[in-house]
Amino acid sequence: MIQNNQLFDNITIEEINLSNNLKKIIINEIRNSKNKILLSRYIELALYHPQYGYYVNSRLKFGKHGDFITAPLISDLFAAALVNQFNELLDNMLISKPCVLEFGAGNGQLMLDILKHDINDRIEYYQIIELSAELRSIQQKQLNDKLPHLAHKVKWLDRLPDTFDGIILGNEILDAIACESITWRANGEILQRYVTLNDNDNFVYYDEPLDKSSELFTVASKIIQSPSTDFTSEVNLLQRAFIKTLANILNTGYIILIDYGYSQNEYYMTRRNNGTLRGFYRQHLIDDILIYPGLIDITNSVDFTAVATTAMVNQLDFIGYTTQANFLINCGILNILEDRKTTNLSAATQVDLLAQFNYLISPNLMGETFKVIGFSKNIDFANWMGFQYNDKSYTL
Repeated sequence: MIQNNQLFDNITIEEINLSNNLKKIIINEIRNSKNKILLSRYIELALYHPQYGYYVNSRLKFGKHGDFITAPLISDLFAAALVNQFNELLDNMLISKPCVLEFGAGNGQLMLDILKHDINDRIEYYQIIELSAELRSIQQKQLNDKLPHLAHKVKWLDRLPDTFDGIILGNEILDAIACESITWRANGEILQRYVTLNDNDNFVYYDEPLDKSSELFTVASKIIQSPSTDFTSEVNLLQRAFIKTLANILNTGYIILIDYGYSQNEYYMTRRNNGTLRGFYRQHLIDDILIYPGLIDITNSVDFTAVATTAMVNQLDFIGYTTQANFLINCGILNILEDRKTTNLSAATQVDLLAQFNYLISPNLMGETFKVIGFSKNIDFANWMGFQYNDKSYTL
């Protein structure tokens, strides 16, 4: 069922079987849904099917041998700077034992790096929402192997709490929320993208006019009006729903979200007229996200204007927005680096440490691509160190 090509020359039989099984499930749903499903539904199945979905199955995903590398896998400098921000926020909470709630903890590295600091004495629990049983097992093993004395501090939740006090953290979570693909036509028509089947039972796109009575039409028609040429990009209502949910459960505390993305003006610039929807496989960019379901990490950049607007409409206080480089520098990563360099490190270790630092803050790597946005609720403290200098909220 899967056709091989050069990029996938080393694909295993197990991977082929996994993807074929998921492909059969998606085909069956398409045939039972008048021969089409929304692109967002395809992405949801490809990423989160309870047995074969990308984020649920047991394939290696993280690190240089996986599909992508996240900041915590680059260096614990990332967590050390983040903990400086956490401590400042906790200093301004009246609650004696708040919690930290992390979404999608990956292999657990960020959790480990945060708990290594004295913050573990200031929180009641470090809570994790993890959809993948496989990743939850990896996180638990990491914790028991490396910080067994703090195992009692970490709790895995099967669902969102009804109410929460503390710090909510999401590192590269928004980009993994399924989006819709929309085409704004020069003639004023707005199309929504579906996935259907060709004669060979391979997945292909199918566009049809967007329902004018839908919420999606209302949102899309406000983003782009009267384009000079056809323009295709994404609109992510599920991201908005996620932010609304966080606002509803947060009683007193803070939200920090870190991801790649743009302000709305940047997101829908003419030069991005094919959108930002893309896939990754073994560190390679994949333009065709309809191949190898379950093996491809499907992602789209974040519209941070939509995130900020949704948060404020739902009674969150918008604190700031800046690049990852600015945020980490504001949070003292330079001082952390200098302190490390004075601890009798070998020359080779110092070189590695500088390379890690550069990866996190370089404009050509993660520094400018990734953004940080912060919110609070029911706390009279807005002067976060992370946004002290070079706050780019005005761009939203």
